[in-house]
Amino acid sequence: MLAQLFRLQQFCRLSAFLLLVCLSSPTFADGSKWTVDDLVAAESVGAWDVDPANARLVWVKNYVQKAQGEEKRFASLWMSDLKTAESFQLTRGQERNSSPQISPDGKHLAFLSNRDLPAGGPEKAPDAKPQIWLLPLGGGEARPVTRMERSIRSFAWTGNDGFVIVAQESPTAWEQDSQEKRKDTAWAVDDENYEPPVRLFRSDLDGKKVRRLTDNSDWITWMVASPDGKYAVVQANQMMSYNFDQKIHPKTWIVDLSTGEYVRQLFDDHVIIPSFGTAWTPDSQGFYITNRYTRHPRYRNATVTHLYYVDRENGTTIRVAEDWERGIAGGIQPTDDGVMVTLADGAKPRQAFYERDGDNFTRREVTGEHVGNIDDWSHDDSTVVYTTSAVNSPPRLFVARRDGTALVDQKELAKLNKSFEKKEKGKYEIIRWTGAEGDEVEGILQYPLDWKGEDDGQRPLVLNIHGGPASANTDRWRGNASYASPNILWRQRGAFVLQVNYHGSCCYGLDWVESIEKRYYELEIPDIETGVDALIERGLVDPDKLASTGWSNGGILTADLITKTERYKAAVVGAADVEWISDWANVDFGASFDNYYFGATPWEAPQTYIDKSPFFRLEEVTTPTIIHTGTEDRNVPPHQSWSLFRAMQYIEKAPVRLVLYPGEPHGLRKIVHQRRKAQEDLDWLDRYLFETYEEPNAAMKKGSPLESLVKRSQATRVGKAWGVERDGVLVPETVSFQGMEVGRFEVTRAQMAASKDADRPERGNYPAAVSFEEATQYVEWLAETTGAPYRLPTEEEAKKLAKAAGDKGNTLDRWAGYTPNPDDVALLQEKLSKLGEGALLLPVGQLKAAGDGVFDLDAGVFDLDGNVAEWATSDAGGVAVGASADRSTDGMAEKAPAAAYTGFRVVLGEEPQEN
Repeated sequence: MLAQLFRLQQFCRLSAFLLLVCLSSPTFADGSKWTVDDLVAAESVGAWDVDPANARLVWVKNYVQKAQGEEKRFASLWMSDLKTAESFQLTRGQERNSSPQISPDGKHLAFLSNRDLPAGGPEKAPDAKPQIWLLPLGGGEARPVTRMERSIRSFAWTGNDGFVIVAQESPTAWEQDSQEKRKDTAWAVDDENYEPPVRLFRSDLDGKKVRRLTDNSDWITWMVASPDGKYAVVQANQMMSYNFDQKIHPKTWIVDLSTGEYVRQLFDDHVIIPSFGTAWTPDSQGFYITNRYTRHPRYRNATVTHLYYVDRENGTTIRVAEDWERGIAGGIQPTDDGVMVTLADGAKPRQAFYERDGDNFTRREVTGEHVGNIDDWSHDDSTVVYTTSAVNSPPRLFVARRDGTALVDQKELAKLNKSFEKKEKGKYEIIRWTGAEGDEVEGILQYPLDWKGEDDGQRPLVLNIHGGPASANTDRWRGNASYASPNILWRQRGAFVLQVNYHGSCCYGLDWVESIEKRYYELEIPDIETGVDALIERGLVDPDKLASTGWSNGGILTADLITKTERYKAAVVGAADVEWISDWANVDFGASFDNYYFGATPWEAPQTYIDKSPFFRLEEVTTPTIIHTGTEDRNVPPHQSWSLFRAMQYIEKAPVRLVLYPGEPHGLRKIVHQRRKAQEDLDWLDRYLFETYEEPNAAMKKGSPLESLVKRSQATRVGKAWGVERDGVLVPETVSFQGMEVGRFEVTRAQMAASKDADRPERGNYPAAVSFEEATQYVEWLAETTGAPYRLPTEEEAKKLAKAAGDKGNTLDRWAGYTPNPDDVALLQEKLSKLGEGALLLPVGQLKAAGDGVFDLDAGVFDLDGNVAEWATSDAGGVAVGASADRSTDGMAEKAPAAAYTGFRVVLGEEPQEN
């Protein structure tokens, strides 16, 4: 019986997802409500390049847009004037552009793009594979430089007239025969004899002279060219299985880019293996590299990052930042007089400048408005470009001037995610408590968005456990508002969110990160549990309202946690291991990870692998658990999620749900999958933690009038009038729909009366039929009165809304019982004129709610398919869009006649920028 109940619950859960998304969250009339779309479709800054001589910056803007019926992530190039802080778009179209690099003379911009290659190239030109494109910065169209059969992995300028390129060698005869002729898509794992090398190539600006620069037989993984274009540091893997077992380490070389000669091998003892952040000095005489240092003789899983300076001429190496035991976190930026870096410091990384005097380096603290919250930065000696964010502050792009070690004269270069400005961000704090072995543990506590103070009483708590394990939660927006960690949405539901930098996390020094070697789970779980206990003791958290969530190592710890306690009411387990014996051979880095954290192979220590595996304790689990996995995950293979699901399903002690994402690797890439994952988690916690989930009626048909009636009942009223009250004024209610914050209904007569300080009229809930000038005056009054950016929709937005309406609503067709032609309309108008003004109008919200997708259904936006046509803005002024009650939907007219019934609905937020 219990098994049947669980299966019925799962059936209803699927029906719920397809019919009606959770209705528990309150509606925010001022646009402050966070949505899943805000997380998965957020704009962000990608790579950039600074041209200090011309005071300009070229940068990548990432955004989401629908293409071929599917939402996809694209990237356009933008340019910013560093003096005026003005920005403008360089590339348009649905493509992915990356790696912008300005030529040394500032005349050209080179970048990678997957845009279609123009006709006339070789037949095998791989249109979808990134190639180098060149854009004249003095004016003109971009053109392709390379047409290589493989994707360009990276490139760099070698002067003003050419590039050095990293790419895999062209397909062998064996590849062409098996893949092209026989359509054979099978491959042999780590088949080094048939895997073409990755080499350096050289190209001129025309791409007519692409030449092989090196003849190495290994696989170059990265290359960093010197500013003068004469040399490069390259690293190459010697074995394809290195990630798996870390047996044969990669080699690092200095290469002469004029000849392709490997001038000098560096670090041949492999004590130092350069990792991220190799950067040349401005004079090209040396470079800085980082090394992931560990005390383990072989495996580099738990490390602290050290910084070194290497002299190009003689290869001598000097350790930098020896005074900082917690190591380097990134941001390596050489200057003429030293190097600027970001130092690891737990949850709050910091920026520092190391002044160089010969072989000596002296640390100086960097000061400035955003120091401590800089995500990425780059600069020359005086100009600094950086992105900044915090837990409660989304990323922004700035330029500043470096005055010694101070960042001054900051100017913001671009406005991203303008709709975020009016949304509540809440408060947070970095907290500490005593964890395993009496050590101090640090974490980030994020407060409910509606938190008023200690008198608010106890609230639910959602654990958000980071991956890694050698990672950390820091005071950054990244990792706090994503499909994997929708923390802002938990907080919007009234919960605290706790992130714990448990033993084994990075950024606290070598002792801390190495502490869980051979002791996996043993310190992390106590750290997490004592953190939860500390918040309960403070009186903040309701001990009966706890949930745990996490992806990768966060999911691994969550799966273990629920086998050891029954106090968690819900769990979200993303891409997690539960059985370690099979993990060893099924993961791309299985031997290196498992041998380190468990101390041996499975056949050497089988009992350890069994004891560590939560799979063998799942009979103890009573926590309702939702599980996510990509079917192509090579970090945590999907069979692990299947094992967790099947065991819990078989044991029948707790509800369980498994969601598979076809074709996805360890991190979900498709927007539709990211959205699905976040929404599934919201529904799961709404059901089992917040207990606010409203089970839909499986008999209610999607899009039916009855469903619309239910949705309309959720709309806000002030007395009998539709709308919300702000400072005593009746204003339209807005909801998130089609990527916009839009009026649930058309603006009503009662709302128009409020703008004139008049009494609410009869038929106050009918739409107001007004001129374009009256509509414009109303939204200007509304914006001024509320301080929120209300406006009319653009013509493009209005057409998008009208398209989402679907079926015909309150139009003349409905009243006439057929679709009248123009002659019939004229005859009908004679009768209508005798019925009085607005006789065919209905109160707002009488017909079906619009929505062309699962996630639109929750919005409950009405009357997009009739009643009054709606004013929108265009280059020519006002334009009426959509159907109306006094006009036929006959689509044969070249130009639709003007509707007598024309009103409007409001949009909240700035006008969208063109992409």
